[in-house]
Amino acid sequence: MSLEIIAAIIAKTAKCKIEDVKPESELMSLGLTSLDTITVLFELEEAFDIEIPNEIIPSIVTVGDMLDKLEEVDQ
Repeated sequence: MSLEIIAAIIAKTAKCKIEDVKPESELMSLGLTSLDTITVLFELEEAFDIEIPNEIIPSIVTVGDMLDKLEEVDQ
């Protein structure tokens, strides 16, 4: 998984600067609502050709969490 791709999708959805998207950044502090987070996850599923189980979504709070969960799903 590429942090650059994830950051680009988050920045586009949150309408924030890509430099602001760091692994420790909380999604809500970047301006993402829960619906926005789902939208980002759908885009990431398409970008990486993976399927993200719904049960892991509530555990994704930071960009780093998202990166970790995507790597787990991709294995």
